[in-house]
Amino acid sequence: MFNELTPGIGVLANHKGKVVYQDMLGLANCEHEIPIGPDTVFKLTSVSKQFTGMAILQLMERGELRADDRLTKFVPELRHYADEVTVYQLAHHSAGLTDYNDLLWQKARQHALHSDNAEVLGLLSKQDRLRFTPGSRFEYSNSNYVMLAIIIERITWLSLREYLKQHIFGVTGMDDSTVFNEEQPVVPRRAYGYELSGGLWKCHYADTLATGTTNVLSSLRDMQKWDDALYGEQLLGRKTSSTLFAPGLDSSGHPLSEFWGGYSYGWMLQERCDAQTLWHTGGDAGFRSIIVRFYEQEFSVILLCNASCLEWPQTYAYIEQLYKEFH
Repeated sequence: MFNELTPGIGVLANHKGKVVYQDMLGLANCEHEIPIGPDTVFKLTSVSKQFTGMAILQLMERGELRADDRLTKFVPELRHYADEVTVYQLAHHSAGLTDYNDLLWQKARQHALHSDNAEVLGLLSKQDRLRFTPGSRFEYSNSNYVMLAIIIERITWLSLREYLKQHIFGVTGMDDSTVFNEEQPVVPRRAYGYELSGGLWKCHYADTLATGTTNVLSSLRDMQKWDDALYGEQLLGRKTSSTLFAPGLDSSGHPLSEFWGGYSYGWMLQERCDAQTLWHTGGDAGFRSIIVRFYEQEFSVILLCNASCLEWPQTYAYIEQLYKEFH
């Protein structure tokens, strides 16, 4: 699928803090023929949610936020219909908020390149009902994590980009990483996303500037640092960290589950290769990304791609092959 003259892919397998496998193929920027390297900065797409989840847990650990706090305590703009929604339900996709992508399509954006959190909030504030009773079931919605980003910003008086820089990226030495928001910062070594259409590669520059749900930019090198940090107490105490390994519960105390298993603060929970994993995928604007953490074995695979044609079934099989060969 990929070669030295197409968009491509970078893969890293991390075992107990050591790179046991690494491979890169293709171009980060096809126009200038810049090859992909371990420090190439990719858009993480929905893999970004785990950083928002970490920020929320940090605020909880510091006593600035509670899981049962109401969304409208911080976002009163939605009080007319979402007064029962909690932070916990947002983090576990059981809040009932309509996905903002659906609302953007309804708005007929006429090929506008981006939306930001203010626009997402504006669209949600014009709704008059939730899709279901909060806490009654699981439904993945990008709006949930935009609301979490807004909560973080309103509590800390920092943009999500600045919060993550101070409390996650700066702490772990993730110097390649940032949040791409409405300020549109210049990002060194940034890859561009591509889509294969009619046999030709088409470049995507951006399709949203919303944060919390997407738009963390990072490299393979930095994502290894992120993976390593999750095993210690650099970012979060062990008691709070244990929250990541517990699938979300509905309002009756039963696990919220989807076909993959459970969900918790930006991570999917599932058994793969007879091992417990935390994982997440992402895809938009010509990018595809996935991280799978076989955490009991301290083995992880990180895959970043700047082409929308990546096939997920083959990708999962490839990751399982790496696990069996290198862990």
